Amino acid sequence: MLKKKENLERALSLAEEAVSKEAELLAFPEVFSTGFCYDHIAEVAETASGPTIGALCDFSKEYECILAGSMIEQRVGAEFNSEMNIPPQFNLGFCIESGKLVGIHRKTQLYGLEKEYFALGEDIHPIRLKKYDLSMGLMVCNEIRYPEVSRKLALEGADLLVSASDMPDFYIYPWRIMSLSRAIENQLPHIACNRAGNDRFSTYPADLLLPTDGVVFWQKPEVKSVL
Repeated sequence: MLKKKENLERALSLAEEAVSKEAELLAFPEVFSTGFCYDHIAEVAETASGPTIGALCDFSKEYECILAGSMIEQRVGAEFNSEMNIPPQFNLGFCIESGKLVGIHRKTQLYGLEKEYFALGEDIHPIRLKKYDLSMGLMVCNEIRYPEVSRKLALEGADLLVSASDMPDFYIYPWRIMSLSRAIENQLPHIACNRAGNDRFSTYPADLLLPTDGVVFWQKPEVKSVL
């Protein structure tokens, strides 16, 4: 999935549709602008001050909304030392409010090939949203398999959970169960967003789960869409 510019434009088009329907918090899937394009990961990685976050900040400022998701982050400066044999990328969870990057979360539980291409995140803390006086617990895909991640976020004051995922069709039912479980055990709403489309590995069902207190709403569209 190398069409980063086109993917970003498509995402912002869907986001515009969402805010026209009075959406105020928008969730994107894991590495939404590129996918896991390991063969070209150095080409698509960028810093948190790069054009992808910049475009999202511009959109958030224009529409006074909150955006959350994940992207491939290029490690720079003191964060990266090639001699330590640590991959030069992070899977970066981001949260943007009213045009500003208000928080990041680097994925702490990597899966499969990710371990060869991404460095491990170390911190798990909620992100404060000033406009609504709320704290968001942001998770990235495989982290929802581990109850400890969402529990730490809840204990530190998260008012809601948001997760960005890239789950294939053969794992979608466990994903739904885990997403629901994280909501029930912490008694928090959980906005769980999964990828749409397909690649050489699988098909991705584009589910969006909104569980709270055991009540679940989801849809399974055939194409990328807005719920």
